[in-house]
Amino acid sequence: MHVLVVGAGVGGLCLAQGLRKRGIGVVVLERDSAPDARAQGLRLKIDVHGRAALADCLDDDHYQLVTATANEPYQSRGVTLDENLNVLHSSVPAQPVDEATASIVVNRHTLRQILMSELTGHVFFGKEFERYELVDDRVVVYCRDGSIWVADVLVGADGINSAVRGQLVPDADVIDTGLWSIYGQLMLDEQNRKWLPENVFGGSRPVLGPQGRTLALGSFQPQMPIDQAIAQFASRAEISPVAPYLKWNLIAPAEQFGVSADEFFSSSPEWLHAKAGEMTAQWSPVVRRMLAESLSAVTFPLAIRASRPGAFWSTGRVTLLGDSAHATTPVGGVGANIALRDAAALAHNIAEVADFPDLLQQAIAQYEAAMREYGYQAVRNSLAGAERILRSKRLLDAGQG
Repeated sequence: MHVLVVGAGVGGLCLAQGLRKRGIGVVVLERDSAPDARAQGLRLKIDVHGRAALADCLDDDHYQLVTATANEPYQSRGVTLDENLNVLHSSVPAQPVDEATASIVVNRHTLRQILMSELTGHVFFGKEFERYELVDDRVVVYCRDGSIWVADVLVGADGINSAVRGQLVPDADVIDTGLWSIYGQLMLDEQNRKWLPENVFGGSRPVLGPQGRTLALGSFQPQMPIDQAIAQFASRAEISPVAPYLKWNLIAPAEQFGVSADEFFSSSPEWLHAKAGEMTAQWSPVVRRMLAESLSAVTFPLAIRASRPGAFWSTGRVTLLGDSAHATTPVGGVGANIALRDAAALAHNIAEVADFPDLLQQAIAQYEAAMREYGYQAVRNSLAGAERILRSKRLLDAGQG
């Protein structure tokens, strides 16, 4: 049994780890030239489903490395703030924190580096998927660099713009919410901690400003310095050091940015940083300082989009995982967790029939049926959350597929 995965995001890499752990041959093809070739976000919330999937797919040492380089476990409080950082709403979590149901926060790049550990020779960068063909009982994949790959199963884990989905389900639709966002990063050094209020720390903190503008805040404060965690749990892991930081994400209707889509998504980090400051100029002095003292060079743009739930395809040797099948809005932080859940389930199902190839299609069908149910519901929930938190008024109807 041999599996080919297109896309080296957290879902695709988690699947590769889960298959390798079970003795299944796997190769991951990634179009980017390197793991850090482009900005892909900062912190990730890993909930109970995501934690269980990582524990299932990683060996014990690397799972311990994930938790050691993450924030302390926490229960969501549902805190929302106004533009002056006054608390608008807060639900009190159970005390003390229930470890069984708590979430953690990881740095996305750190998690990807951990998920690439022990995968040397299994992950290939600069391999852009072009098309696949079904030949007898095999899948043949052609990449734009001319390379050809053959496997028993092809898994599209290549994100919301999935080229694999484009061939497998050409009529699958993506919802454009009409919202754009600017991501920024403020380092949490000793000096910055002195003037930042405590209510911006913990889980995600949406700041609801005027004109439908939302500033989503979230901190990354690992329990253990990365070098110490590596020495203790996985001495051969190659993980870049990451200092604590506060992530912010300014989200607003696209027309408020004053430029075309081409201009916005090709803008320099410095222009994006200045635009975010301009759009929050009447907010709290703390917010203005937060943005002003952020690292302008790492600021980047993103469109808020989601899959239209309900896409269906006939089960075969090609399937989808994560955002390729069910991309969510960022509200609730569930996207990565659903992708990890997919990865653990698919790895388990494929391994169960590794010695019984006649049952492979049935195993994939069982995975797809469950994945559509919880994945499409996660999309609907995220659209409802986006309508409530991001105040986009046309999302609920769009998500009723």
